[in-house]
Amino acid sequence: MPETVVFMDCTLSSMICAHKLMDIQEDIRIHLISESFEIGMYGEGPGLITPNSWPILRPHWISDIGFDHPGDNHSAVKSSWLRKAVAIALSGRGARFHTGTKRKTVSSDGKKVHLSYPGGKTNESIEVDHIVDTKESEGSLWNGAVVTKPSEFASHVGLRPDGTFEIWWKGKEAPESPLQLMGWVGEDPSRELLRQSSLSETKLSNLKLTPHRT
Repeated sequence: MPETVVFMDCTLSSMICAHKLMDIQEDIRIHLISESFEIGMYGEGPGLITPNSWPILRPHWISDIGFDHPGDNHSAVKSSWLRKAVAIALSGRGARFHTGTKRKTVSSDGKKVHLSYPGGKTNESIEVDHIVDTKESEGSLWNGAVVTKPSEFASHVGLRPDGTFEIWWKGKEAPESPLQLMGWVGEDPSRELLRQSSLSETKLSNLKLTPHRT
């Protein structure tokens, strides 16, 4: 009988972990839950990449739809579109996304997840073998922006494939004529993508699944 794993969020680390599970066990059943109605595209976070760190993901984990892969001279990717591309690839492999989830509860024995949705379809239950819980981000508040020219006060700067710059800083300064303003809570925006990749491995290890292939 295929095992069922439910991720209680759709963070990048959870989606990477889901891809790793599907690489290990082709018949595994994956569910990912989000209060948002869209995975990726919105809610921009750090997309900075360090020299020689890309690619941090395997090629078949990223859909080419709408995602610009960085070249050797780029030091950032659009993180929202990266999450979208990873989600599209995951969905294509058979994972199921539960978006717009209003409420989620777990049965006392930990074997069933109850979901509540707005609108006509109000409830659904998923029988599970493993649950991957969500955790709140920790750290301090960072200000971010997408600009055509980096600001001098920026602590971290990355050049995206589209020619814009992603900048992050702490303080009350503000860039002139930003294309987009962002906020993020964490420790170090320059290492956030690597942290998500590392966190996916921690989640995988905590599941303690027995690797096998069908």
